[in-house]
Amino acid sequence: MTLLIFNAGMIVFPISLGRLVFEAVPRLPITHGIKCNDLFSFSIGCYILWSVAAGTRYAIDYITSRQLGFLVQQICKWCSIVLKSSVLLSIWIFVIPVLIGLLFELLVIVPMRVPIDESPVFLLYQDWALGLIFLKIWTRLVMLDQMAPLVDESWRSKFERVRDDGFSRLKGLWVLHEIIMPIVTKLLTALCVPYVLARGIFPLLGYPLIVNSAVYRFAWLGSLIFSALFFWGKRFHVWFTNLHNSIRDDRYLIGRRLHNFGEDSHSPERSESGASIGSDDQDRDIVLRDQEEEVGLRMRRNNMHANQQPRFAL
Repeated sequence: MTLLIFNAGMIVFPISLGRLVFEAVPRLPITHGIKCNDLFSFSIGCYILWSVAAGTRYAIDYITSRQLGFLVQQICKWCSIVLKSSVLLSIWIFVIPVLIGLLFELLVIVPMRVPIDESPVFLLYQDWALGLIFLKIWTRLVMLDQMAPLVDESWRSKFERVRDDGFSRLKGLWVLHEIIMPIVTKLLTALCVPYVLARGIFPLLGYPLIVNSAVYRFAWLGSLIFSALFFWGKRFHVWFTNLHNSIRDDRYLIGRRLHNFGEDSHSPERSESGASIGSDDQDRDIVLRDQEEEVGLRMRRNNMHANQQPRFAL
């Protein structure tokens, strides 16, 4: 009897607690009436009971081993950490994936599957699941050691800093300002600007309703194509500018040090003049030496003739 009551309590109580949670979930506007499942109810109830039991056990250990003031301080500290992390994680896990999935649906799914004369129906939980997949893929590409397309290197350093800080030393304002807000701002801009152009500005031109509906249907795709053309045009302009500058620098030797530039340009003339002066001095020495040799030969001949005349006289 005791075993039966224990097993019934271990099964019935978690399922009942999980059903209470599931009864509150379908009231949210993004769920569209999720049906209750006893397996999920049991899992959620077990997690809730386990969390309550673990928290109670840790509280009893702190009370018995340490002072009550230290326990209150730790509770306040971890409550602030949990609150801060919950806000950031809720934005990262729920808001950003919904925006990504909604943008993907407006870009790809709606122009391909929904006719022009019908209004699209958005299922936010499907958009959330799809956006969560894309967000996970993007974060994996960012954290890779190799270069990946459509990835900025600055995001890797930001994510590594958050990973090194952890939950206990997480800087909430820095994460909100450097990571969360740039992503949310770009996604909201990508969602709102085409909507304002298609619903607010284009109908003022006076076109028929079917044309306005078609413009609204392809507004996000056209904005993406225009942004891609502008981005690649800017990249090609920078590339051609660098190519032109490199060719110009190679042709006119811009940015290189020239040996015959400035005051050093007179050094070859000086060396040539010095070389010519040295060659002239050498020629003069050779001429003087030849003249001295000729004078010496003449004196020898005169001496020889002077010696031969007395001999003939004898």
